[in-house]
Amino acid sequence: MADEDILSLDNGIHMMWATRNFNARQPNTMLIDHALGSMGISLPAAIAAKLVHPERKVVVLTGDGGFAMNSQDLETAVRLGLDLIVVVFNDSSLAMIALKQMVDGYQRYGVDFANPDFVAYAHSYGATGHRLDDPAKFRAILDQAAAAGGVHIIDAPVDPQQNLALMMEMRSVDCQKVLAGGGQ
Repeated sequence: MADEDILSLDNGIHMMWATRNFNARQPNTMLIDHALGSMGISLPAAIAAKLVHPERKVVVLTGDGGFAMNSQDLETAVRLGLDLIVVVFNDSSLAMIALKQMVDGYQRYGVDFANPDFVAYAHSYGATGHRLDDPAKFRAILDQAAAAGGVHIIDAPVDPQQNLALMMEMRSVDCQKVLAGGGQ
């Protein structure tokens, strides 16, 4: 991404990955609702950013849970003819909530769900859908979506173990307990 391009983040574990690895070089190029922890904010924020800065590339990073909360805004993005790339990190769960449940000593409850086919879902709104079956292809799919224009959804499956590794590194949860079967 160019320095002036905009990254819109939803809340969730993917936000930690992004904030650790993306260097914003200009003000207001990383949109994040960290104060209230609102889920579902990334797509509407990206739409607003694209309307204000139509010349900039705008990329959304969202989890499947956050995307489910405002995915209907795809209709707005398509109707307005916007160029947006939406990366949906798909682990079929509210992983951050599950980790918080574990840390607080609660059983895992209400955090696992089945997702729709995000490629078909994108098509149902007139957007283009991509399924990332190999992480090595991510850059190529991202570049293809940017070159094509329009609204693109990239369904990116996530290995929950990688999220646990990040949490272990950040020492915010007892991941040894999780990996030993004491919770997920």
